[in-house]
Amino acid sequence: MTKDLSPYKILVVDDEADARSFIRAVLEDNGATLLEARDGDEALDVARREKPDLITLDITMPGKDGGEVFEALRNDPALQDIPVCIISAHPDLRRLIYQRTVPPPDGYLDKPIDEKGLLLNVRKTLALARRRHVK
Repeated sequence: MTKDLSPYKILVVDDEADARSFIRAVLEDNGATLLEARDGDEALDVARREKPDLITLDITMPGKDGGEVFEALRNDPALQDIPVCIISAHPDLRRLIYQRTVPPPDGYLDKPIDEKGLLLNVRKTLALARRRHVK
């Protein structure tokens, strides 16, 4: 299997340990370096410290939810260009992201996620981000 994600550092943000473990296993098996956060505050701290190449972000989390984290990322000049892929078990909550006054996310996946869908979305999001930075 190709390790086509080997140059990338990806931050996985989800309050569910099983979801983080699954995403970690899939992306690490494809060469990515993984960082994890269990909640919104931790996600912002890790993002500021590590400057990941991509963030996968759950919407429903205790405390600062994914919508608040997403908006904080987009409003922070040091973090606003990091591609974000929203992952949610509640498709009806998509509006919490798309109705904000900040640019929309770079990717979106509904839970339950599978390996093929996760890899496809991560690769597509990273490719779009690369093209955006080349322009």
